[in-house]
Amino acid sequence: MMWKASLFLFLVVVAVVTSQRTSLDVALRHAYRPLRLLGLAFAGRSGDEAANVQRVRDAGKTQNSNARTRSLLQFCDAEHGPGRRSEQRPTSVHRLRPGDIDIIGGMGDSLTAGNGIFATNLVHVTVENRGASWSIGGQYNWRKYLTLPNILKEFNPNLYGYSLKDGLSTERSSRFNVAELAAMSRDIPYMAKVLVKRFEHDPKVNMTHDWKLVTLFIGNNDFCTDICFYPNPELTVSYHEQNMLKTYRYLRDHVPRLLLNVVPAPNLRFLANLSGLPPVCYSTLRFECPCLLGKTKAHLDYYERIMKRWIAKDYEIANMPEFNTETFTINVQPFSQFEDFPRTRTGQTDTRFFSEDCFHLSQRGHAAAANAIWNNMLEMEGEKSGFNPHLFEKFRCPTEERPFLITRVNSRSDFIV
Repeated sequence: MMWKASLFLFLVVVAVVTSQRTSLDVALRHAYRPLRLLGLAFAGRSGDEAANVQRVRDAGKTQNSNARTRSLLQFCDAEHGPGRRSEQRPTSVHRLRPGDIDIIGGMGDSLTAGNGIFATNLVHVTVENRGASWSIGGQYNWRKYLTLPNILKEFNPNLYGYSLKDGLSTERSSRFNVAELAAMSRDIPYMAKVLVKRFEHDPKVNMTHDWKLVTLFIGNNDFCTDICFYPNPELTVSYHEQNMLKTYRYLRDHVPRLLLNVVPAPNLRFLANLSGLPPVCYSTLRFECPCLLGKTKAHLDYYERIMKRWIAKDYEIANMPEFNTETFTINVQPFSQFEDFPRTRTGQTDTRFFSEDCFHLSQRGHAAAANAIWNNMLEMEGEKSGFNPHLFEKFRCPTEERPFLITRVNSRSDFIV
């Protein structure tokens, strides 16, 4: 176990160093891919190994397959219902049905890259199981791996852009999942440029006519590994605002017909309240979140106030008038704003939703996140539900009264369907 823990730390350090874009990238650009592939060779492609996936399933860390999950028709009539593809391609982002989404993309950190989804040891946490990522994975189908693309594929079988399997962001199978392990807010403007370049160079993308859905989830690493090293941590909120303004304006100006989901980072104070974890997790959590774990109450109170300001800033920026047009809008999906992680009947943290490090999510956790963001996309402002550990207990569907993906415009009482 000790050698695995040491290798885990080494691979994480390599990944962190190579995922942050700096002036060294010009000199080391040819070493980036070999270094990451070397790490992947050490760890193995955990999600592509059937025996390993079975071990994860035996541990209860994959979604349940039961009678309720056998047919999406129990929830939504994807082929003939109100969410089906429009007869004519819409010209307004506020009249998009699920079936109208042509292209899907994802931006963020390791929780979007899919790190550790199929981990059975700490080394596997460095493996990016992108095919099963909650917001951008399209491996198999929703019955096996519930993801946002696997849901949308039922409404539009020609959906394109989702990740197909384990791999680095630079591999073709990752497609439009440009998320990187250890990414922070300051990395997102560059990440947006990478995504746009991929859109523009892919012959399967019609930049002018295709409707694109991109989901952004960022902030966890800023809170966990960055904020406490600033002389004035409160300035991080302003830096984040600058990063997001730059990102949103770039996407608005360079990607015609874009619906952008923004999922705010959770208030990570909940990490300090986890209980009943495997012993190794108390070490991995302190390693992966040194700014918040093992600190005094006064320290946590201070940083929690900053986290809350950061989250509020996400809402404020997304709702600015300049980011709401007929061909571009931003929707904040707040399912991530929970106060505590799922618990068992005995009151202990339900580790079935966690990967081996108790920081990243298992496939069970990713499926629950996919269910949650799908619900949020069909729920009105002020009525959006939170993270629910019980898969399919609530699964929203478009209705005749509200057939479109909810935006700030079509949710107004005076909007005519």
